[in-house]
Amino acid sequence: MIKLKLCSLLFIFFLKNLYSGPIEIDVTKGTIEPLPIAITKFNYKSIKEKTISNQIYEIVSNDLTNSGLFRKISDNAFLQDEEEVFFQPSFRDWSLIDANLIVSGRIKLYNDKLLINIKLWDVYREKLILSKKVEVLNDNKLRVLAHIISNLIYQRVTGEKGYFDTRVVYIAEEKTANNISKRIAIMDYDGNNHEYLTNGKNIAITPRFSPNGKKIAYLSFSDKKPTVFLFDLDTKKEKVLGNFSGMSFAPRFSPDNKRIIFSLTKRGSSNIFIQTLSNNETIQVTNNRHINTSPSFSPDNKWIVFSSDRSGKQNLYIKKSNDGISKKAKRITFGEGSYATPVWSPRGDYIAFTKTYKNEFFIGLIRKDGSGERIIATGYLTESPSWSPNGRTLIFNKVNKSNNKLVSSIFTIDITGNLEKKLNTPGEASDPDWGPSINY
Repeated sequence: MIKLKLCSLLFIFFLKNLYSGPIEIDVTKGTIEPLPIAITKFNYKSIKEKTISNQIYEIVSNDLTNSGLFRKISDNAFLQDEEEVFFQPSFRDWSLIDANLIVSGRIKLYNDKLLINIKLWDVYREKLILSKKVEVLNDNKLRVLAHIISNLIYQRVTGEKGYFDTRVVYIAEEKTANNISKRIAIMDYDGNNHEYLTNGKNIAITPRFSPNGKKIAYLSFSDKKPTVFLFDLDTKKEKVLGNFSGMSFAPRFSPDNKRIIFSLTKRGSSNIFIQTLSNNETIQVTNNRHINTSPSFSPDNKWIVFSSDRSGKQNLYIKKSNDGISKKAKRITFGEGSYATPVWSPRGDYIAFTKTYKNEFFIGLIRKDGSGERIIATGYLTESPSWSPNGRTLIFNKVNKSNNKLVSSIFTIDITGNLEKKLNTPGEASDPDWGPSINY
C-alpha cells in the first residue's frame, strides 16, 4: 500500500508507475483537488433493468461527488459507449477527456434477485483495478445496493471504508409563536428515507446511536422530568434506560456496546458515571464540585475524554476509563476560549470539540496528547460535532440567517476543513449523530 501525505494538493496519485494495491490517502491539511472520474450507465437488457440502471447511476454519481473527492465527467464527453467500456475501454479515448478512472457495470434480474457486476478501471495504468459482483434479493434494496457500490469504489481508491450506507439521527425543530417542538428524526446520510421517531409531545434532545446502529439513546423531558430512553429502530419501541435527574447530556455508548457513559448533576455540580448495560452496575468517574460533562469513549474503550470547568473555564480532560475517582484526569487543552462537547474519532487519531471565544463558535480537532489543535469550521452557534464511521468527515450544526430569521441546519465537513456542505432536512435541524455502517 502506498500512503501519501499531502500538504497542498490531494489527488496527484494516479501515475503510471504506481503500485497496483489499494491507495490510502492520509489527509490532514491542504487544498483538495477532486479526482476526475467517468461513470457510465450500467449495461441492461430489459426495460426494468434500464430503470434500475438509471437509478443506480444517479445514486452512485451523487455519492461520489458528495464526498468531494471525485469530479464527475459529463456523459456528453464520452467517446465510447457503456457496453464497449464494460468489456474493454479504449484508454486513449478516455485519457483525451482527462478521465483518471472509469466506472462501468452490468445489471441482471433473475428469480427475483438483482445481480450487478461492477468494474473500476484505471486509465493511466490501463488496467482493471476492481471487479466485484453484488447481489440483493430484490430491487427494493436498490438504494442500499447502490451505496454498497459507491463504498467499494471509494475504498478501492482511498484505502478507507466508505460511509454511503450510513444514517444520521438528529433533532428536528419546529417553532411557533407559542411553542417549540423538538423530536427525534432519522435519515440516510444524503437526506433520503427521512422519518420521525418521536411525536414531539415531549422535548427530546441529544440522540446517540448504539455502535451497531440498531438503537438510539436520547434524553426526553417527560412530565418535565429528564428521562433517558432507549429506542429500538427495528421494533420502533422504546424503554426507559434511566431516570437520571439533572443529566446534562444523553449517554454515549462504549464502542463495544456494553456500557454507557453520562454526566449526572447533583447539588449544582455535574460528575461522570459509567453504567454497565447488562446489570446496571454504575461506577463514578469524577467526584468534585465542578461541571464535568459530555464524556466520550476512545475507540479502544481504554480512555474517556470530557469537558470540565475545574480550571476556571471549560477545558478538555482525559483519563483511563477503568480509573475510579481516586485517579486524576489529565488536561489537554490550554488555548484561549472554552472547550466543550468532545467526541473521539473512530480512528483514534483526533478528538473533535466545540470551542467558544469572544462570542465566536468553532469546531476543532486535537490529538490525545493535546498537540495539533486546529480549527476546521466556524459560524454562529456552530456546535455538536459527530464523526463519520471512517473518521474522515464530521457532521455538526450551526445557525444561519434565512429570510431575516435564524435557522439551525446540519452540515458536513472534511477533516481538512474543506468541503463544507449543508444537508437537506424538512425543517430546522440540530444535534446530529452519525451512525455506523450498516451490516447486511
